[in-house]
Amino acid sequence: MANPETGSDRTARVYCSEHNQEEVLCGTADSVDVWLCLEYRPTWKARVLADNALSVGVRSWLQETLARFESAGLKCRPQFIRQPEIESDSVRLLLSHGGSTYQWQGAGYGYLEELDLAALVTERALAAVAERIREPQYLVCTNGQRDVCCARFGLPLYSALRERVGERAWQVTHLGGHRFAPNVLTLPDACLYGRLTPEEVDDFLAATEQGLVAFPHLRGRTCYPPAVQAAEALLGTDGLRLLHVEELNDATRVRFAAGSRTVHIDVHRASEPETVLKSCSDEETAEVYPYRRA
Repeated sequence: MANPETGSDRTARVYCSEHNQEEVLCGTADSVDVWLCLEYRPTWKARVLADNALSVGVRSWLQETLARFESAGLKCRPQFIRQPEIESDSVRLLLSHGGSTYQWQGAGYGYLEELDLAALVTERALAAVAERIREPQYLVCTNGQRDVCCARFGLPLYSALRERVGERAWQVTHLGGHRFAPNVLTLPDACLYGRLTPEEVDDFLAATEQGLVAFPHLRGRTCYPPAVQAAEALLGTDGLRLLHVEELNDATRVRFAAGSRTVHIDVHRASEPETVLKSCSDEETAEVYPYRRA
């Protein structure tokens, strides 16, 4: 077995998602305000959002859109999505923000350049110009060119979800955290899950199809900062509404509304690090400090 601590004797493949099975999941998702998912069917390269065959006009539109969201104080994360089983000239665009997901589609990419998405989001005008998607969408990271774990473990999960929810399952580019593969993002609730296997899909869907959270696999609700993600995951209670976040001397206190009650939890970073292999391509391990109850 290769030794990921030293990088020596790497004759056998070390899969980062297998190396890190004991790492705590909660609070490990990137914080995102707006998910922008564009259908792109050609082969995905390691850095496909920058290295692709899109026209100069579409690339410029995408960069300008991200810049406008940033100016509006919103972190927008672009992703490519695809469904290899479907052959079509239509190109779909999904935008998810504030607990709602909307869809556009057109023949090719030309229609994108007419969309001022940042203005639509800030003016709450999406419902007038786009189709709202009410059923959960499942986006599974399968970009093996970025990290082999994403294809090795993501593709079987995508197939399992595809069998059960059909066209609501998508392949998606890098979601962050190869070592938690397979990773799946659910929209519109913006929950990112890790270490979900095909054998666990039925139990997973039993929760998510009812609008509930599959807490055993939850990395975090991406509309929250990491400490709040961890707080929700550690409480493990559905239907929480964030009320207040307070920074204490050595912890973060997070208050939620739980029906007619108010609940709070204090979380903090562990004082002792865990050693993880962040990516299959890494020669050395790294230290991380997971969230715990304070």
